[in-house]
Amino acid sequence: MEKKQNSMMKRSIGGLLKARRLEQKLTLQEVAKRAELSAAFLSQAERGKATPSIVSLINIARALGTDIHYFISPPSPAELVSKGDDPQYLNIDSPVSYRVLNASIPNQQMSALLMEIPPGVELPTVHREEGEDIFYIISGEVEQLIGDKVFSLKAGDCVHMNTQLDHNIVNKGDSTATILWAGTPVLLPVA
Repeated sequence: MEKKQNSMMKRSIGGLLKARRLEQKLTLQEVAKRAELSAAFLSQAERGKATPSIVSLINIARALGTDIHYFISPPSPAELVSKGDDPQYLNIDSPVSYRVLNASIPNQQMSALLMEIPPGVELPTVHREEGEDIFYIISGEVEQLIGDKVFSLKAGDCVHMNTQLDHNIVNKGDSTATILWAGTPVLLPVA
């Protein structure tokens, strides 16, 4: 799928990461430990040699005392409806396509994404101390690890889980998997 370029302007993630880290007077090792990533990976990301996934960006943002919008621009507030003929995508360098489904409402309590995961791609998910996730498989076949259990899921299957559990999703099929995700608390608030 070709990602439509829109109001979510691409920003230099590496430059922003380094600027924020230096502003906070943190070493690569300190940020890496807080974000549960390797210092080598963060160094590569700062130099534009590696691109963090959305999960890694959320963890890096938290480690740096900010939110993901420091790295990627949110959709601009507009209407209560997310129009199908003008989809909004997170513009990050990732094999996974993330279409933002939540519109701009005051006091937003949840986020929603339509994710397209190519064959063989693993989607690590964000561990949060509180909240819930719902994953609805629209098409394709995936394996979802929840705690120490592996679930084989196909179109029509749904998972509703507590976000405190360790979890990830891997597209084990031969075609792109499309998954509707909705969760709390808000990960991607619309400004």
